[in-house]
Amino acid sequence: MTDLLRYTRYFASQGEVVLLQSQLTEHPSARFSFLAAQPSAKIEAYGENIITQIGEKESRYTENPWEALHDFRDRVDNWLFGYLGYDLKNHVERLHSSNPDEVKAPDLYFMNPGVLLRFDHYSGETAVLKGELSSDNEMTLKNSTDSNAFKFGRLYFQTSRKDYIQKIYQAQQHIKEGNFYEVNLSHQMKASFDGESVDLYQKMMEAGPVPFGSFMKVGDLSICCQSPERFLRKEGATVYSQPIKGTAKRGYSGEEDKSLVDALVSSEKERAENLMIVDLVRNDLSKIAQQGTVEVTELFEVQSFETVHQMVSTIKAQTMEANPVEVVKACFPMGSMTGAPKISAMKTIEKLEDYKRGIYSGAIGYITPGGDFDFNVVIRTAIIKNEQLYYSVGGAITGDSDPEREWEETQVKARALIDAVENHRKV
Repeated sequence: MTDLLRYTRYFASQGEVVLLQSQLTEHPSARFSFLAAQPSAKIEAYGENIITQIGEKESRYTENPWEALHDFRDRVDNWLFGYLGYDLKNHVERLHSSNPDEVKAPDLYFMNPGVLLRFDHYSGETAVLKGELSSDNEMTLKNSTDSNAFKFGRLYFQTSRKDYIQKIYQAQQHIKEGNFYEVNLSHQMKASFDGESVDLYQKMMEAGPVPFGSFMKVGDLSICCQSPERFLRKEGATVYSQPIKGTAKRGYSGEEDKSLVDALVSSEKERAENLMIVDLVRNDLSKIAQQGTVEVTELFEVQSFETVHQMVSTIKAQTMEANPVEVVKACFPMGSMTGAPKISAMKTIEKLEDYKRGIYSGAIGYITPGGDFDFNVVIRTAIIKNEQLYYSVGGAITGDSDPEREWEETQVKARALIDAVENHRKV
């Protein structure tokens, strides 16, 4: 077990923690990982019901959560780590969420950490950016071991195969009627869970490393995220997004693997899906970009992970907006998780899905004191609360989608969790 996970285990035993981990050393975004703990200030939002705590002072008030986050950042004026839930869409557009919500997680959570560590995977060095590590921390780190202490019940679908396929047919009828070109439909799986969530996160990482992994513990809620997808990054005035759309399973041999990649790259359907989301992201970025600066710098790049190959495109822009919260809000949620056009797709998602997405389809990441940020897309994510585990999977539906194949693709995407559990049971 790496020092990074030992520190995470230690701080998670003490309270709230956010780990943002680059797990693929060969990935261009994999130089740094961050561990934030011991919050000196934090903000949570449940709809427009806002709870902030700065030092010992707690405040409760009503405000648009985006405005509340903006105000909170101004007051704290420091690093922020946390997540944006999918249902913040309701405070960007005139939308609503009324589906059942078993998790009841905050729609938004950010902390200003009292302790912040940065791990440099190139040099192997650990920098303490905020706070300090005591001798007790170091002793705990030295003596900690990998406990593998969790039990996992049977994973079952809350939406049946038959019902999901029927929802695809309904979505395709909307497409025929011209309501949208593409929509992302998901369903949620559930299992009992007992033990340490950080151990599950470790097993998920071992089963399939990704560039944008994250682990969070917030009160009685744990998030184990193995995301391969970046939502949005800002460096100075440059903002870029890297939507994923187009998935193929991994082969059992090098030859089969190459054949599957070739089929993915040459698939008109997969390229069309990707291109629709690229156009959507270009439109989102244009809201905050300097005129004429939005450009596609990479189209249909295939990135390979442990269980899947995925098609990734990169869109960049120069922003004219200084407020990082406004930049994120303009592009939220990620178009690869909605469909195009965005608003009509989200309205249909609310009608066809049978659960509140919550954290799933949102974004986890950080904002620096200077206003730079980096957020992933919350996919391949296990959410644990009250000894129950929730895991959502989905895919893009177009007019020529094969419903049976779309159901099978959601099963492929569940491998990040299933492989982790199977490997754990073999130990």
